[in-house]
Amino acid sequence: MEKDFCFRCGTTLIFLQDSNNTLSSECEKCGQGYGKERGKTLIESRKDSSISLPLYSIIFEREKVSNEKIRQVASRYIKYDKRYIKIFMEDIEDELTNPKRKLTGFHYLSGTEEIARDYLSRLLKEIKNLLKLKEN
Repeated sequence: MEKDFCFRCGTTLIFLQDSNNTLSSECEKCGQGYGKERGKTLIESRKDSSISLPLYSIIFEREKVSNEKIRQVASRYIKYDKRYIKIFMEDIEDELTNPKRKLTGFHYLSGTEEIARDYLSRLLKEIKNLLKLKEN
């Protein structure tokens, strides 16, 4: 049976019975919280999802985010565990392709939905480019 790991730091997670059929865990190393249903795969983090983490960087942006800022943010994410980067990129791609939520609702962003989606799209592209360079 495959163990669940923290998307942020890679530490193996230990789950406790929460309520009904739900299990919860908090990473002992970094404090990231998770939940999952018994017998199912890990579900979205209770505290910081793949979508909300990069949005912290643009809380006060009211204009299109600069390429320089996107490069800075992307350079932080490529240092994460490869498994987290994969999930992170899939989550963002899924949200951009099939929008499920209002991004400006995260952290009460000052900018528009268009600015947030443009930022995530360009951030994703920059991360992919940096990963290609890292492989070579």
